[in-house]
Amino acid sequence: MDGQTDFIQGKDGKKVHNGNFFWKILQLILCFPALQKLRLLFYFYDCLVLWGVRKAKKRKTEKKQILLVFPLSLGDSILFLGSLPCIRRIWPAAQHRLSLTCHTEYAALFSGYFDEVIAVDYRRASVDPLYRARFCRSFRKRYFDLAVDPVGCEACSPNVFVMHAVSAGEKIGAISASDQKFQCPAWMQRRIYTKILCNTQKNLHKVRYYAWFWSELGRRHCEPALARFSYPGRADLPARYVVIAASASTQVKQWPAERFAEIARRIWRLTGHALVLCGTARDRAVTERFLQELRDEAPYYDLVGQTSVTELIGVIGKAELVVTNDTGAYHIAVAQRRKVCVVTGGYVYDMFIDYGCRRYGCPEPAVVCPKWACANCGNHCVYRVKGIYPCVEHNTVEDVWSGVLRLLEDTK
Repeated sequence: MDGQTDFIQGKDGKKVHNGNFFWKILQLILCFPALQKLRLLFYFYDCLVLWGVRKAKKRKTEKKQILLVFPLSLGDSILFLGSLPCIRRIWPAAQHRLSLTCHTEYAALFSGYFDEVIAVDYRRASVDPLYRARFCRSFRKRYFDLAVDPVGCEACSPNVFVMHAVSAGEKIGAISASDQKFQCPAWMQRRIYTKILCNTQKNLHKVRYYAWFWSELGRRHCEPALARFSYPGRADLPARYVVIAASASTQVKQWPAERFAEIARRIWRLTGHALVLCGTARDRAVTERFLQELRDEAPYYDLVGQTSVTELIGVIGKAELVVTNDTGAYHIAVAQRRKVCVVTGGYVYDMFIDYGCRRYGCPEPAVVCPKWACANCGNHCVYRVKGIYPCVEHNTVEDVWSGVLRLLEDTK
């Protein structure tokens, strides 16, 4: 991104390439889906790293050792949290010790559900070969009676590679029905997993998918549910404000900053509510472009890169309205029962965007997204992508403003 530095600070104090080069490769892969098969190369690198490292042997312990593997993003984590109360019905605390590995930034979200949270910087593991080697070997040297991957083993994603590295007596994964070709070939799945659960319903929303997974795994019903939070807001914010999360997870999903700025100006003129800008440090470049376009025409509080994940949840939980672009802020707002307008494309519409919120007692969000026949492509865009997915670019300022107005009218 413009304005990004070439290095980030690692936990050990050393500088690590932040992925300008690797970030460009990721954008290239998203623009040309056929290149996603290149992720398979991580498997062969890990095989070299693990060669000669003995698998840990089973040892006698008071409780059965269970590992859940969930190295995904903030939005995925919010969707996953709703079903976690089910796991203790499957593995009672008296007989089982539950561990979870997740991305470092989100460890605080899971600490109340598990006996141990193994935090790993999975972004760094994708760009720093030495760091990746260390964490792979650490999993190989520790034994678990059971390792469980609820994410899905269709793609060559971090969860699959962790399952490859870990030493476990049994390894359980899942596959969902899809029209897309699997990135992770069948031979690799057979080498890694001892059992794979099959979900036959295509494009099942992730809240319902995780409930299905635990129901199938534990042979007892798990009701789909949203996460519940009780994190406080921030005392330095006004009583009434609107959250703007103007960044996306990747450039191809980024709605233009100048359009976001126009929406922000209109909200300020209509409501008089201050704007609170939210995001991680990685969103700083997008935020700077947004502020340049805003031109100080509305008061704002810039919290980008200045909140922990729990503080971010608390801030969103007190907002009058949330306007966001393909980011975890959307899922937080839905879980917090806030009014939210999301600007997105149709690439994972059924699985991530279309909650059917009324079944959970939530306000229906304003989803600004074209309904094209190619929806649910799973980021395998059929069009020639020039910077932004066409389905994201297609959303106009007036489309988004209509959604915002509907939510504001509901508030009145």
